[in-house]
Amino acid sequence: MRRTLLLLPFLLPLPSAAQADRAVQHLEHARSAYAAAHYEDALLHADSAIAVNEAVPGGYKLRGDIKQRKADLHGALLDYVRAEKYDDRDPRLFVSRSAIHVTEGRVKDALRDADRALALDKNDADAWYNRGCASYLGQDMNGALRDLDRSLEINPKNAFALMLRGVVNGALYNDREGLSDLRAAAALDAALPGVRMSLGVQLFEAKQYQEAIGVFTEVIAAGGDGALVEAYYYRADCHYNLDDKERACADWRSAGEGGDKDAQFIMRNYCNTDEEKIPRKPVKQRKTVIEF
Repeated sequence: MRRTLLLLPFLLPLPSAAQADRAVQHLEHARSAYAAAHYEDALLHADSAIAVNEAVPGGYKLRGDIKQRKADLHGALLDYVRAEKYDDRDPRLFVSRSAIHVTEGRVKDALRDADRALALDKNDADAWYNRGCASYLGQDMNGALRDLDRSLEINPKNAFALMLRGVVNGALYNDREGLSDLRAAAALDAALPGVRMSLGVQLFEAKQYQEAIGVFTEVIAAGGDGALVEAYYYRADCHYNLDDKERACADWRSAGEGGDKDAQFIMRNYCNTDEEKIPRKPVKQRKTVIEF
């Protein structure tokens, strides 16, 4: 029995040199398709590479990345777990996996994988960014700020990190720093989800109402259900603080029609009356649109 156990490793089938080459070729095609954002083709080639040689270096990691781009987070997570069995020294593996944990709100798992990535490469800007996202989700604003500072030291042009640092600074009432970061993020990527809305909210909080009105007008013009009602509400509040009841109520009417309960209260108790001020004005918590 003991001799049989010793021989077992030699009886396991190993891929031939030709099979190994074919797996590598499929993986290269997958990488090229992935870089071109042709995710269906990339997935087909990644599947083929793994089918030929399950241990092809980087196979499961790349397939996980492709699945993550296709929003198959469960499938991506399974591939990252498999990838770790073949190579647990790749920091990018743990960066990718921490991103899934952030997206799904698993703070502790996200922090653990970000820390594993940083233990392998302390200068990975994405790992620091993911750690900052996890800290933000866990309501550790000071920790998030430290992580994002480090990420941006390494890569100052990361619009996502600039936006999140702006939001974190806003949450800490560091409005000057927050506005600077949000403006920089918007300059780098004007289409970044939530960046205009976040900038508008912080301008409102900083009492820069005229500039905030311009930003909220851009958000409204862009459309989309996500921030539209909030943009109407905040633009109304800017007009209210500038003593323009007519414009304020027009926007609160739009927000109320969109389902905002505070706007409906204001319509009943201010807009539809002769009141000059809103009785018991609702206080909005700072709202931003962060997508992970």
